Amino acid sequence: MSVAPISLYFGVEEGKRADLEVIAKATIEWVEVIRELASVVAPGVEFEIEFVESEEGSVWLSNLLKAARDGDRKALAAITYAVLIFFAAGPALHIQTDVGDVFWAKLGHEHEVELSEEDKIDIANKVVEAIERTPVEEHRRKLIRQVERDNDIDSVGVGYMPNPAGPIASIGREHFPTIGAKVPQSRVTIVRDTDTQQNVRVKIIRANLEEGEAKPRWRFSEGDTKWSADIEDEEFVYALNAEKTGLPLAVGQTLIVDVAIDRKMVEGAWQEENRRIVRVIEPRVNRRQGSLDLRGN
Repeated sequence: MSVAPISLYFGVEEGKRADLEVIAKATIEWVEVIRELASVVAPGVEFEIEFVESEEGSVWLSNLLKAARDGDRKALAAITYAVLIFFAAGPALHIQTDVGDVFWAKLGHEHEVELSEEDKIDIANKVVEAIERTPVEEHRRKLIRQVERDNDIDSVGVGYMPNPAGPIASIGREHFPTIGAKVPQSRVTIVRDTDTQQNVRVKIIRANLEEGEAKPRWRFSEGDTKWSADIEDEEFVYALNAEKTGLPLAVGQTLIVDVAIDRKMVEGAWQEENRRIVRVIEPRVNRRQGSLDLRGN
């Protein structure tokens, strides 16, 4: 069984105690934060959040993320890193994809799973994606609002395991009003556009397919560029599930695909948001009857 530790920290002044009801309600939002981030950082990984222990004084609530399948240790590590990055964003409510060598070095000393530089950037990008696509920010807001009710709690943070030195990432009470306040909908305006590139030759870097999965996300290289994309060609995915591609798809194999690149306008400049494989041209697959095929395959 693969496991990964992650702990929620409540900073309490010496000689005082945190309100149990506040801790309980904040913990509910904590669990939702983990689940929402996991849905983007490690989609498809089944895990449970197990309460392990709590410690007196400044309160530590320790949890274990336990994967349903053995071998998902790296995915669990990615989830814990994502939670730490999310909390490290703190009052800025903004995450840089380059989270800093010092921060990653601190994490690396406390975790057994090594992540490459590419992995780190990918996780940070997915945390940004999770903030935009899921209600994870709302759950953090509710967590902070709960903690703010108890004047004896002066900070909330996250670490791997209880540590006398304190959490890896924390948010002080002075920032509770900023983070706990709901952002008006009119405050953010996002403009999106999609560009489609045809006959793109790529190589598979990472490919996996769960049984019955309808939209796998694979990693590719295109020349010196590397990127991930959801495979939305339903006929190709059907053939993969039915083992009818006629070719053993593996790392290093070349595909020819049509790629949709979703972009959004940020501060007056277009930034890439996501990539999708909308059509796999090579290797060819037998298209089911009724499937629209403009290429005559």
